[in-house]
Amino acid sequence: MGLRATFPTHVARLTTPIGRALAHSPLQPNHVTTLGLALTGLAAVLAGAGMLVPAGWVLVAGGLMDTFDGALARARASSTPYGAFYDSVSDRLSDGFILAGMAWWLRTDDRIFALVLIALVTSQVTSYVRAKAEAIDLDCSVGLLERAERAILLMVALIFHRWTLEPVLWVLAVGGSVTVLQRIHHVWCQIDRDVPPELLGLTQGDRAWNRAYRSAARAFFGENNFDDAQEQQRTAEQVAR
Repeated sequence: MGLRATFPTHVARLTTPIGRALAHSPLQPNHVTTLGLALTGLAAVLAGAGMLVPAGWVLVAGGLMDTFDGALARARASSTPYGAFYDSVSDRLSDGFILAGMAWWLRTDDRIFALVLIALVTSQVTSYVRAKAEAIDLDCSVGLLERAERAILLMVALIFHRWTLEPVLWVLAVGGSVTVLQRIHHVWCQIDRDVPPELLGLTQGDRAWNRAYRSAARAFFGENNFDDAQEQQRTAEQVAR
């Protein structure tokens, strides 16, 4: 579960006063979004040049802009569909910029370069899966690593690169892959599908192995699909009697 989903009250408590203060300035939310994108681009250039600590702090500044644009929009009650669209696109560009910059700097180290590439691909696919799911009216707000977590990890990796660079890249590569699979499975569970009768038979009863099968089946097929299949089976058995 993402940071914004887990700690919405804490995030709002920090950002709302800043959004109100910015509301008295001539800045528009899209200006703040653009500034954040520009700062992330600068961080990517610095990372590509091997200046990782400055890149990390510039990325922190860019990340703050990404938080404040929404706070400013809420303070002015000026949220628009285009603003949300532009913010989402800038997030994807920001992810690509900083990871591409790191990949350029690490291109001579095959192992770490591969980790950066995996992190880059999974970060983009993670966002794409959610967008595609929401386009067909399905929920997809799940996953081990959402954007907030990835951004914080990248900041830590850059600022403390002597100790944390490779471990963080492993977390991003593996965690990003797991997140993509989690989201694909979550969407799969929301689409109506049949549960094999043979499997339903294994879940009947109250023995430990029955309960284990039942729990695994509900998690794999989705609670709604599994519960509906069980109800249909009970109805069919009653009719047969």
